[in-house]
Amino acid sequence: MNPRDIDDILSGRRRDLFAHSLRAGATFAEPFYRLGLNLHQSLYRCGLKSRHAVDVPVVSIGNLTTGGTGKTPFTARLVKLLIEQGMIPGIASRGYRALKSEDSHSIPANDEKLVLDLMCPRTPHRQNRDRVTAAQDLIIDHADIILIDDGYQHLRLKRDVDLVLIDAVNPFGYNHLLPRGLLREPLNALKRAHLIVITRTDQITQDQLAGIEHEVRRYTYVPIVHVHFAPTGWQDHRGNTVPISESHQSAVAFCGIGNPEGFRQGLTKLGLELNDQNWLVFPDHHHYTQDDLNQLAEVAKEHANGRLVTTLKDLVKIRDLIPQGITCQALLIEAVIDSGEDVLIKTIQSKIKREPQMDADGRR
Repeated sequence: MNPRDIDDILSGRRRDLFAHSLRAGATFAEPFYRLGLNLHQSLYRCGLKSRHAVDVPVVSIGNLTTGGTGKTPFTARLVKLLIEQGMIPGIASRGYRALKSEDSHSIPANDEKLVLDLMCPRTPHRQNRDRVTAAQDLIIDHADIILIDDGYQHLRLKRDVDLVLIDAVNPFGYNHLLPRGLLREPLNALKRAHLIVITRTDQITQDQLAGIEHEVRRYTYVPIVHVHFAPTGWQDHRGNTVPISESHQSAVAFCGIGNPEGFRQGLTKLGLELNDQNWLVFPDHHHYTQDDLNQLAEVAKEHANGRLVTTLKDLVKIRDLIPQGITCQALLIEAVIDSGEDVLIKTIQSKIKREPQMDADGRR
């Protein structure tokens, strides 16, 4: 099912019998998801499952909803800020839907790692379902602070700081847990956060932003930081980069990310006119085939003189699949912290201060 159809059904925008039936089934399943979530968390609370600490501070970058909140560009920005503070960050991630690798001796990377490798080229990044092992490997790589990508629900690795990202375009996942909505946890889970980051604040009104903050304040009074994602240029599948000023109104746009609407709004602001003919959405973390690109190429030839535009997450997966005569460009963006950059750094610094460890003789 098309991701846009899923959103229309969950949001209630679709009112047909099929949509009503799916919502009813999802509503029936929602309490079972909540039961499983509570059981999982209670196993850690009562000590039946262990939490593990590592020898350096750990910062989790996560969210309460499925789909994209802009964690990748925000993580890249945070890496730069930590480096400016004299730290050596490393990134630990699960590696969800990693791409297949022709090298049997290498660990396949997913799209997020490929993008972060481009945006943070000297920052070690380990992908492993076992985030504790990933963190320990990063320490061997000389990292002195670990960033856990998508770590808010990962309880096994202890963390010093929990940062929670909220997407301003769809902040609370239709106010339902999976599968009826997009929430991984109830909103009262915000109580665990040390700082809230509201992303894409440029895509909503000030009244809407105030409404989001009012809802957040029902659960926590930790600092709130505002972030938007600024376009910086275009990069094509051959690695060539041009400035953002060279935007064209004619293109076929596509993506397979968690929040396609945020990407669409960004393109619209650049003057791209999108409709059902030149806007195509694939599932999040979609593994593109040659047939996918051939079909996209045909649409691009028909409607946009052979020009495709997409996200960097998508481009890194399809560079070798672009047909001849087609130009495919990714929109390059960076996270801009509108307010609270100092608060962000101070919050992390205040939480990562640890007492020096004693050796076997009791010496520090």
